[in-house]
Amino acid sequence: MWDSILTREAVVGRAALIKSEGCAGDGVRQAVEAVGWRLAPELSLAEGMGWLSENAVADALMIDVSGEDEVEPFLLRAADAFCTLRSIPLHVSGPLAAVDTMAACVNGRQATWLCDPSPAERIAALAIERDPRNFTLNDISTDMDPHRLRRLADEVSRIARALSNLSAVDVPDIGYRHQGVSDVQQSFRAENTLELELAMPSPEEIRKILRLRRLRDQYFAPDLFADPAWDMLLDLMAARLERVQVAVSSLCIAAAVPPTTALRWIKTMSDNALFERCADPDDGRRIFIRLSDGAMRGMARYFESAKKAGGLVI
Repeated sequence: MWDSILTREAVVGRAALIKSEGCAGDGVRQAVEAVGWRLAPELSLAEGMGWLSENAVADALMIDVSGEDEVEPFLLRAADAFCTLRSIPLHVSGPLAAVDTMAACVNGRQATWLCDPSPAERIAALAIERDPRNFTLNDISTDMDPHRLRRLADEVSRIARALSNLSAVDVPDIGYRHQGVSDVQQSFRAENTLELELAMPSPEEIRKILRLRRLRDQYFAPDLFADPAWDMLLDLMAARLERVQVAVSSLCIAAAVPPTTALRWIKTMSDNALFERCADPDDGRRIFIRLSDGAMRGMARYFESAKKAGGLVI
């Protein structure tokens, strides 16, 4: 059935779209055409599962939902497995309210999360996949161009190396790689003695730093000092000291950047072993993000070094 929809004519690439009724699909179509691909087929959520199970053919898969109630976990997990097996990009987009479920169900190495993305953000997300067919990207003036995304990856790798050097234990320098992030294993862990080793800042001190960082936004354009990596590291450090869990949507807000940008940082920081995914035992539709042990040690030693030097951390 579906083979009749996907003709065998020579095209650069085909992107399939599975969308809820509330999504027009115009933004997806514009992004796909901008990179020289063709959008086919376009399916409803109800049709999507059947297409995935009937020898589906595509070079990329995009799933668009209009609200949290539109998210189908079974469909998302099937799409994630489908794209991982075939090594093709999977882009899942929806509103901020749907981000937690999207993140819980989709974690393959091929997956990208988007939150109410603009056409330019969709184009950049497709371009960063570095498709071997070397498609041509239309020239767009946007903060989310592929070169900036590559710089993002390089910056996260640099942060990972810096925190590894500060840490008391070795943290693998894996660099920027497309790899899966496993859920934290439910196994015995020795008591964390980091608090006994170092003069740890209090959660209140860290929250004060975050408030001071946001204070700058009242006097300057917010994007002038945008530093989502540091904001998220601070927020997760405070949360870990407070022993509270942080959902993906909450971390997006703490990053103080557009949600799609925050999601890309979260995935990249996870790929670089700075963040860890923790399953919510009470809700299979949600995960939590926590600071890894290595990143926590690096942050703690940074604060200790800053205090010894008489400096302020902001």
